[in-house]
Amino acid sequence: MKPIYAIETKRLTKTYGKDAKKVEALRGMDLRVPQGSLCGLLGLNGAGKTTTLRILLGLAHADAGEAQMLGLDALSAAQSVLLRG
Repeated sequence: MKPIYAIETKRLTKTYGKDAKKVEALRGMDLRVPQGSLCGLLGLNGAGKTTTLRILLGLAHADAGEAQMLGLDALSAAQSVLLRG
């Protein structure tokens, strides 16, 4: 049986802008946070902390990869509503 993590991302990628002004907010982020644990998300300005949280809550769309919270697909519009509700 596969464990269900509180948060799990696989190869999560997000970019903003176009062409020469393209900025990578997330580049292949892999993260696993076990249920019942505490986790801090630390980094410099522009490191992708807010982008990660927005994707996990379904408020932003990832360019590639997978994201789950409590076993629900955070990239699915229908399931992300359950996460916020």
